[in-house]
Amino acid sequence: MIGLIDRIIKGRAIIVGLVVAYVGAGVVALQNLPIEAYPDVTNIQAQIITLWAGHAAEEVEKFITIPVENQMNSLPQRASLRSISMFGLSVVTITFEDGADNYRSRSLANEQLAQVQLPTGAQASLSPDSTAVGEIFGYSLQAPPDFPLTELRSLEDWVVERQFRQVPGIVDVSGFGGPTKQYQVLIDPAKLKSYNITLQQIVQALQTSNQNAGGAYIEHGEQMFIVRGIGLIQKPEDISDTVLTVRNNTPIKVGDLGQVIVGNQLRLGRVGINKPHPGMSPEQTDEDDAVQGVVLLRKGENVLEVLKRVEAKADEINRSYLPENVRLVPHYDRTDLIHRALDTVKHNVTEGMLLVIVVLVAFLGIRNWRSALIVASVIPLALLGAAMLLDVQHIPANLISMGAIDFGIIVDAAVVIVENIIRLVERRKELGYTLRRCIVEGTGQMARPILFSKAVLLIAFLPLFTLQRVEGRIFKPMALTLTFAIVSGAILALFAVPCFASYVLRVKDESKTGKMGFGIVTPLEKSTSRC
Repeated sequence: MIGLIDRIIKGRAIIVGLVVAYVGAGVVALQNLPIEAYPDVTNIQAQIITLWAGHAAEEVEKFITIPVENQMNSLPQRASLRSISMFGLSVVTITFEDGADNYRSRSLANEQLAQVQLPTGAQASLSPDSTAVGEIFGYSLQAPPDFPLTELRSLEDWVVERQFRQVPGIVDVSGFGGPTKQYQVLIDPAKLKSYNITLQQIVQALQTSNQNAGGAYIEHGEQMFIVRGIGLIQKPEDISDTVLTVRNNTPIKVGDLGQVIVGNQLRLGRVGINKPHPGMSPEQTDEDDAVQGVVLLRKGENVLEVLKRVEAKADEINRSYLPENVRLVPHYDRTDLIHRALDTVKHNVTEGMLLVIVVLVAFLGIRNWRSALIVASVIPLALLGAAMLLDVQHIPANLISMGAIDFGIIVDAAVVIVENIIRLVERRKELGYTLRRCIVEGTGQMARPILFSKAVLLIAFLPLFTLQRVEGRIFKPMALTLTFAIVSGAILALFAVPCFASYVLRVKDESKTGKMGFGIVTPLEKSTSRC
């Protein structure tokens, strides 16, 4: 090992160049590394959501939930299967094993779903590829009090949500609140009986009349005209004019049996906003009925990058897609939480470096402040190494994993090496060592103890890597981050710190000062002894 350290000192310029390249690669990896406020502890899941309007929970369980469960039982790497059956709704949740591929599992679940025989009117679909922590951006639509709430909800459904879904990294947008616009046909039972027409006839007539029909073509000279029938309903009057039947050459229309109005779908809930404002009472600022939306992140995407695109799209929606008196107002943005987490990590790193410098200067002496800087430089370099390895493993960084790094464990190898070098330098006259020989010997003597101590320390982390499910998702990133930082710190201590010491450490000429110390000026001597 001593011979290797001696060769490294000879080629110290190459080592310094490698360290510079290492820093550049670490900065790039740090910029590309996904950063989260906290780890995503959700399992790999797929939800089968089936709507069957108007049917009781017992019927939903019998005709939808049970057939779906029977079909999904054959999925590979399935860990558990749970279901909920409610009025008009069935939700089957499939949980996969930890090692399962998310996209493959969802694709297989979708294939199995296509083979389920569902009753007429049931609509089944796979839930969006998001998790419980995928809600990254929340907003509300603000308008004057006289603006119809129904139109505000229509803007949410047909304008805002469609624009947000165009943002890369967004898997879905969920809208809440406000009445949903609905065209309603109010039939008079007395007229229905007098005309001897059933409700089924009215429903069928409305369904068949609201569609366009394609035809052939008509030749006109050298031109050809395409024939088609326009039947899409454009306004409530078109519904009233829909013909149900013809009797005695007289058409019977929907308007003859009742009236057509613009109403709302049945509402099962309401969304309110609490907007406290200084100097105003809650009654003046609260909104009991509002329209809101939540943007869902696709699983595995970089939160900060997607949020930048979402914020830009929100500004674009306000400028170009909404009326002048309507505004999209964000009320939740994950960016603030992530920035607070990053500030906490930066604060810890800065304080850790300063504390290391103060402690080293206190124990090594003020004259050895350069040595303290060498040791302190290992902290950011080790963190860059951890960032590169996390980026390679596609593991996001979060407050728990980055905040749990122990700077003392990272720099202890560098501390031991620098302290041993200083010890040999102070005895170099007695030992007959040159400065270079002191650096080589000081590093080589500590190499084996450092490697053994790091091996013992890393073995202590092995139980953390055996954790599964929620516990594994919380503690594995922390263990990996700390492991990568410790390994990077040990490599830097053995190969980079000696090179830094060869540039920074200097001994004063004893013939001029009568003393030996560190500060200036003699260059690194060439070793004349074998190492």
